[in-house]
Amino acid sequence: MSNAEEQKNIANYKFHHIDLDKCKICKDFSCENACFRGIYEVIDKESMPKCTVIEDREDRCVKCHICTTLCKLRAILID
Repeated sequence: MSNAEEQKNIANYKFHHIDLDKCKICKDFSCENACFRGIYEVIDKESMPKCTVIEDREDRCVKCHICTTLCKLRAILID
């Protein structure tokens, strides 16, 4: 599989990267509550969950990695 195919289900933000395939099977939504800066929002929780970075909040991230630790599916990566 090429890198392009692997990357197609990754939501890329400024320095956050979220694996949307892993989000689809999430039932915990820990990313929303883990971040004390309120950077994440999970949409479509009842059908097809998708973790998103709230557009004007990404720059508030201090890269503490609490979200990457608490996400049981390891769907969030931070550069």
